[in-house]
Amino acid sequence: MNKFLFSVSALTLASVAGAHADTGGRFGADTVRTEVVPASERLAADHAPMGVRAGSFLVIPKVELVETYNDNIYATETNEESDFITSVKPEVSVRSNWSRHALNAKAGAEVRKFASNSDEDENNFNVAADGRIDVLRDTSIGGGVSYAREHEDRGNPNTIGSPSEPVEYTTKIARVGAYRGLGRANARFDSEVKQLEYDNGETSTGTAINNSVRDRTEYTQTLRLGYQIDSRFEAFVRGAVDSRVYDNKNVARGSHGQTYVAGTTFDISGKTRGEVYGGMTSRNYTGANRTDMDEPVWGGKVTWNATDLTSVIASVDRTIEETTVTGASGFLNTDYRVGVEHALTRDILLKGNVGYLQAEYEGTTVSRDDDTYTAGLGLDYYLGRCFKAGVGYQYTNRESNVAGGDYGRNAVMLRLSATY
Repeated sequence: MNKFLFSVSALTLASVAGAHADTGGRFGADTVRTEVVPASERLAADHAPMGVRAGSFLVIPKVELVETYNDNIYATETNEESDFITSVKPEVSVRSNWSRHALNAKAGAEVRKFASNSDEDENNFNVAADGRIDVLRDTSIGGGVSYAREHEDRGNPNTIGSPSEPVEYTTKIARVGAYRGLGRANARFDSEVKQLEYDNGETSTGTAINNSVRDRTEYTQTLRLGYQIDSRFEAFVRGAVDSRVYDNKNVARGSHGQTYVAGTTFDISGKTRGEVYGGMTSRNYTGANRTDMDEPVWGGKVTWNATDLTSVIASVDRTIEETTVTGASGFLNTDYRVGVEHALTRDILLKGNVGYLQAEYEGTTVSRDDDTYTAGLGLDYYLGRCFKAGVGYQYTNRESNVAGGDYGRNAVMLRLSATY
């Protein structure tokens, strides 16, 4: 804890310069914005909130009301329990409108109330600040800090025991980075400290559950080198090293990881833009009873504007994640997603998505594989600049090779949001 607080103190000074994420995913004051914008972003821009001017800042308040029917709130294979869930999500964001440099802040909350299962009620919240200092024409430094109070979804294989209420945890993040462009070449360095702390719980019979064994701090440093081949393509290599340090040394889950990838970003004919990459990742565990992991990785995200009204967005992400499953060192998580957006009118957006999530657990005494399939449909209707209504449906089905690991879920959502 002391080490984390020291890191936050050191990075807070840099956080006013924040993590500036432009279209190319780089720090830089003069990056050219792409013309390939998804249909949802175009409609959102057409209905952008006015906000409240406060000197050189723009303050944007927002509140969203969501009513959800979930036919399997506990994500169980048998004895499914359904319920209606009411969520209220207030939010306020502040951003600067300076010609150079940037400073942003955001705070939000979510109050979830279950109609029949009050033990599942949750109060989540988050606050964050980030910014950027443009040192020279093609040189920037930035950073940010954030704090979030969240809960773990039911059905998560990494939940310890069978808690009577959802597991609550906090996430603290501090980061700093720098970007430097030199003609066609560029370099970016990022450093991040992330701390996770889990609340203890208990079963329905009153048996205590010790979740402190999951508390940890993660340190990550990333270096990315890029070269602009022409106006359409940039080649890059990226390397990251990280350490995952558990507060309880008896857990023996501490590890050191490395990931090295090479890839390209592209922007073709004003219709398609994205990034694809491939490489290797590894984790070496400090505990003698843990099996080291060494795996190929690939990923990326592509946006294709098939027409002026229709966008297709596909993404892949493959990482090694932490787990509490007995006998497992970790699990290889591969996430495939495809979404389609269509602007039916200038005020109505139709959208759909499909996904496939593969979790492969690795260790000396474990053999678990989970395959999760998702599909959804939705409609957003802009009622002017200040109001938006929406309806959605999401299907989830997990198939596991362990007893009790399967479940299916249907959720229907009604949304109404107001902003200014």
